[in-house]
Amino acid sequence: MNLDTLVSFMTGGQATLMARVGVLLVPLYRGCFVVGAASQSVLTLLAQGPVPLDRIVAELCPDGDGEEGLEAWLDFGVHLGEFERGPGGYSLRGMLSRRLADARSDAVAALLEEVVTLHARLLLQTPALVRQGRRFTLDDQDGRLIARSSRMLEPFVFEAVDAAVPTAGPLRLLEIGCGSGTYIRRAVERNPALTALGVELQPAVAEAARANLRAWGVDANVTIDAADIRALTPDASFDLATLHNNIYYFPITARVELLKHVRGFLRAGGGLLLTTGCRGGSLLMEALNLWSATTEGCGSLPTPEELTGQLRAAGFTDVTARRLIPGESYYSFTAQRAASS
Repeated sequence: MNLDTLVSFMTGGQATLMARVGVLLVPLYRGCFVVGAASQSVLTLLAQGPVPLDRIVAELCPDGDGEEGLEAWLDFGVHLGEFERGPGGYSLRGMLSRRLADARSDAVAALLEEVVTLHARLLLQTPALVRQGRRFTLDDQDGRLIARSSRMLEPFVFEAVDAAVPTAGPLRLLEIGCGSGTYIRRAVERNPALTALGVELQPAVAEAARANLRAWGVDANVTIDAADIRALTPDASFDLATLHNNIYYFPITARVELLKHVRGFLRAGGGLLLTTGCRGGSLLMEALNLWSATTEGCGSLPTPEELTGQLRAAGFTDVTARRLIPGESYYSFTAQRAASS
């Protein structure tokens, strides 16, 4: 590069801009790379490392085709500092990769995958979809991935479930949108006399919940149906209804009628527990709000004041809201069907 070119580059503002863009590249590449490595079980494989290239090739492309590209991809991970390559092959180096290789970090790995695959699409494609008069659909997300990443919230929802479910005595639970089934599991383990019906809109998620509950050994008194709760006829036989992380799957204008419908499944004096993110939280919460506001059939996250008002408008009494995560806009809402209603 001659002096004139260098001066032009440095004084034209491009060098400063490129430096700012460069700061973004490493975390962007790192997030995408680690998600690819985790989703294809490469992190699990290399946790046993060092692993020779030929073994990695045999695991990922058994027909032998693609070795050149796979080696280039692995070496990209070395350049990022997530992998290292030695005489014995490849192994994990970066703290992020080593932590995510642990099965106990599955919810965090799923959340990162959700950010890289779904949230990135929301940010990239929303202006174009709005211009075209279109919206995202539920098919644009991986329901099983969302169920996995939602488990990040488990400790806080467990606390709310424990407060709502007594430890003894018969209790009929209706869970609307059961996700992985983990909150039904918590309720059953807390009260062995409890029986539960989970109603899940997405069939693949419902089947995954059934499999989980079987694996956990708590399926004897639990039924999971793949259905839209709005299509079911209320029978006023449940003691408790729960909605966890899904009120935004319903349009704002439909929520009062939905809550009235749910109220119809409760016996007189029965209770409601609803947990949800609300507007005004972290970037992750704002990404959730962006998704719900741009997806067909869904609606923006509520504010606590808005949702308490909707619960009262639906005929519930004793409505309360409680922040579950300090510093985050994530709440539990409890309410009752009046004994005389």
